[in-house]
Amino acid sequence: MLLFLQVLVCFILVILTGAKLSQSADILAEKSGLGRTWVGTILLAGVTSLPELATGISAIVIFNSPDLAVGGILGSCLFNLLILALLDIFTGPDPLLKQAQISHGLAASLGCVMLGIAAAGMFLAKTEINLTLGWVGIPSILLILLYFISARAISQFESRRRMEVLEEEEEIFQYEHITIQQAYRQFTLFAIAIVVLGIWLAFLGDRVAEVTGLEKSFIGAILLATATSLPEIAASVAAIRLDAVDLAVSNVFGSNLFNLAILGIYDFAYLPGSLWLTMSPVHIFTAIVAMVMTSVAIAGLIYHAVSRSRMYITLDGLTIIFLYIGGMYVVYRNLS
Repeated sequence: MLLFLQVLVCFILVILTGAKLSQSADILAEKSGLGRTWVGTILLAGVTSLPELATGISAIVIFNSPDLAVGGILGSCLFNLLILALLDIFTGPDPLLKQAQISHGLAASLGCVMLGIAAAGMFLAKTEINLTLGWVGIPSILLILLYFISARAISQFESRRRMEVLEEEEEIFQYEHITIQQAYRQFTLFAIAIVVLGIWLAFLGDRVAEVTGLEKSFIGAILLATATSLPEIAASVAAIRLDAVDLAVSNVFGSNLFNLAILGIYDFAYLPGSLWLTMSPVHIFTAIVAMVMTSVAIAGLIYHAVSRSRMYITLDGLTIIFLYIGGMYVVYRNLS
């Protein structure tokens, strides 16, 4: 009973802190001039994805379960895209991706490239082709390098886009009463809080799975993935409530970029050899499903930029939900 009470308290704290983190990220985007897209893709997404890094490193170093860590990361990528579809239901009369800048397609496209590298790395690891430098796989190095290249490319693109917008219309400032020092201080404070709470929640989720006998089951893995993804959910929902759609969308795509960079970091932490040699073949399927889901989201960004009407949920949102459910079913059948 005490364990479930702790989970409830942690859930509430994550939701409240996630709301404050999103607001502080919105303030920082305005005061720094970096824009919501870059702040959401790099800063907010990086912070909300740190629990996955911590729990994955623990699974590799302490429990010697590298395949579990890999499954958690790729499962989190799928879950993040599901968040995008679910947010579409609650964003009012216009589709979520119509309200977002089409420039998010850059981060989403780069995410597809990184997923392709991950899938290729897992496939080639099953062949006789040697893709290692020391104990580290070459795909891991590529993933980490591509993350930093992506961060730079998104920053440059967003700077050019903002300059073009400012030439056409005057920028509206909402937080003139807050200094840039206060903005950085608030964001740092809430970032630390959400990381600590996210790690605590992941630990509690693992304990719940153990107590209920689900720790080695597919349901247990889903429970842990949901626990580590709750900071992304809380931050994205709070961003929508702030009418900061770009912050919410960029957080989803940015979290997937950061998750795939984490996959490379895991390889460095796995000292017995290349992490790619330990990965289950089912992860190749998961990466491909994530690529398809991301491609559907990119299509939604482009199509809704010129569309005029919507259903209760858009076709791309429905497609993403069905892809997630179908992908999870295939993984379940493979692991059961």
